[in-house]
Amino acid sequence: MIFNKKLLVVDDEVDFADFVVEVAESMEFDVSSVSDPSKFSNFYTNDIDIIVLDLFMPVIDGIELLRFLADNKSEAAIIFMSGKDRGVLHSAQQLASKRGMRVLGTLQKPFLVQELEDLLEKYTPDSVPKLVDPAEMPAFGELKSAIVNGQLSLVYQPQININDRTVVGVEALLRWKHPDKGMIPPSYFIAIAEEHDLISDITEYVTKAAISQLAEWQAQGISLRMSINISPQTLYELDMPEELATNAEELGVSPSDIVIEVTETAVMSDIVRYMDILTRLRMKGFNLSIDDFGTGYSSLQKLVQVPFTELKIDLEFIKNLAIDNECRTITEISILLADKLDMRVVAEGIENEAVWNILKELGCDEGQGYWMGKPMPAKEVAAWIEDWSLKGQH
Repeated sequence: MIFNKKLLVVDDEVDFADFVVEVAESMEFDVSSVSDPSKFSNFYTNDIDIIVLDLFMPVIDGIELLRFLADNKSEAAIIFMSGKDRGVLHSAQQLASKRGMRVLGTLQKPFLVQELEDLLEKYTPDSVPKLVDPAEMPAFGELKSAIVNGQLSLVYQPQININDRTVVGVEALLRWKHPDKGMIPPSYFIAIAEEHDLISDITEYVTKAAISQLAEWQAQGISLRMSINISPQTLYELDMPEELATNAEELGVSPSDIVIEVTETAVMSDIVRYMDILTRLRMKGFNLSIDDFGTGYSSLQKLVQVPFTELKIDLEFIKNLAIDNECRTITEISILLADKLDMRVVAEGIENEAVWNILKELGCDEGQGYWMGKPMPAKEVAAWIEDWSLKGQH
């Protein structure tokens, strides 16, 4: 149960707004309501935790209010609702995410009390992303120093076979702990690295550290697959397959135990060059994963032009799988597509057992997410695997 959180309902349908207010107050939210969207700015304050927002309203619609919230750097979590086009609900959710806002979910009117309660119970203060002031972030020189001075590190998130619950692999994830500014978001410093030609240095660190760790685990009798994310800029270097193969050989690791993850949009930006590089990676025995599937603009023709062995469904679809029919449909089609193309399918962003069970029902091969295991340092992986195995026996 959530106590003393501030919630604002914005809906021109007064009776329905009153219904939402009643449910929220029963959960001990501090609730206010706006029936005239043109007066929204008079009611909005930056300490509001959740906004339940109807999309179709006269004079000013929900998308315009969403723009107002983004422009004012609102940290409120959003619940969209509508009695009309379900597709618009999904688009609004995607738009809010692109603006860096947190969406708890969507509701198709009329909805049940339980549906609203389920979304409100998802809210926790740390579930809302904090907008980062670029002025507080490190500059190019600090990143260059971080690479030289060993401030970068890797953590590993387990990947689980959904059918039999065995741990089959890990994804290596890059972290930067700044000595003064703390943890720096990868989305920020990777962009700096790509802009200032540091990405090759970072990629070299990641691949060598990840493959070295894989070799260490294998020497300990821990059999895992290692997934490594590769920047599109690095993937543009024609000698990359040879360098990676040499790295694996020197460390005594088989390329078949390594998965190279590339984003869907990256592959489609220069299909001929990427086909060259990715095909040679596959010929050398590496697995290839198309990451964030469903968020780009690829055609099925381009998808089959590259010899992918794995399709990874983006977490934006997975995290709302239990409450959003469009997300479930896209996930189901992605799983069927992967099966027909003889590709392994991995779901990322599994946050609860309900999503896990749906993925199992749909026939998804593997998954990763906070419900099973958070990204962790290498030294914690063996103990986590043992603990997970014991849980599976009960």
